[in-house]
Amino acid sequence: MYKPFEKLNFLKTCLKVSSDYQVCEYSKRVIYPSGEDENKENKEKSWEEFLKTVKPLKEKNFFWCFNPKKVSFQEEKIWPPDKWEFKWWLTSEYIEGCALGVSKKVLRELRNGRFSVKRTLNLRGLDLDSAERALEEFVKTAILNGDSCILIIHGRGLSSKGEPVLKNMVRNWLERGPFRKYILAYTSARPCDGGLGATYVLLSKKPIKR
Repeated sequence: MYKPFEKLNFLKTCLKVSSDYQVCEYSKRVIYPSGEDENKENKEKSWEEFLKTVKPLKEKNFFWCFNPKKVSFQEEKIWPPDKWEFKWWLTSEYIEGCALGVSKKVLRELRNGRFSVKRTLNLRGLDLDSAERALEEFVKTAILNGDSCILIIHGRGLSSKGEPVLKNMVRNWLERGPFRKYILAYTSARPCDGGLGATYVLLSKKPIKR
């Protein structure tokens, strides 16, 4: 049976050179065997001369053991928790639309709140007729004042039976109302501005040719 570890000798710190001499590995000086007179002149040899008498080892079956690298253990992060992004534009309640020629980049910037809201209208609590009149007057005033972005709060319609009534009315009015030629794009608002219960509207100062 092959036993490689028997050839390892961790107790010796000197390399065997000959039957009479040994070389200390750390101090690099000649060590004479015990019983000899250390005062003899022939014992005074330089290190370079002594290296000429060194014989190479015939057996080269060595095994090297390297110290493992220190493993750094990091404590599991518990608090504060990582930021969780709610992608409201991937839900079924999200609405958006744009006129012909409006790029997706403009629509994405409107959805992310890149345009400053100049005017806000709250339609919650109004019936459909009152909400439509208030919406028409609100958009007309915004166009005359040159407001580029407005916000319409209509609610999510969770208390409505079936689909939300007021929210669908606002979307239908933006696409088919009398001021539809001034509307460049619309998207559901960010959570900080009302979320799925509000809508950003991007307006144009001049009517758009459809």
